[in-house]
Amino acid sequence: GILIVYLSLLPGGVGIMILFGIPHFDKIGHAGAYGIWAFLMILAAQKNFGNNTARNWWIVAVLCLVGCGLEFGQYYMNEGRNFEVWDMLANAVGSVAGFFVSRFFLKKTI
Repeated sequence: GILIVYLSLLPGGVGIMILFGIPHFDKIGHAGAYGIWAFLMILAAQKNFGNNTARNWWIVAVLCLVGCGLEFGQYYMNEGRNFEVWDMLANAVGSVAGFFVSRFFLKKTI
């Protein structure tokens, strides 16, 4: 989580929007990072507090809010970073995907 916050608030530059011929590759990075973050948070909560679907959805909601907050942080910092609603959506999609992957993973390991 700290790494995601750090990378989100680093001063930016032109950046790479196309990688491997995939336009807007950064959205895949956003979704992947938040998916992994949600997955790990849910697994940690499961290990420490047991299975609770409602709590896991709260984890997803908090990560979505963090993703939105970081986008607004980029908007106000004026350091070469851009506020993008599509980044917020990618963060939310990744968080929800992390939830479903964790459910699948937990069912396979229990």
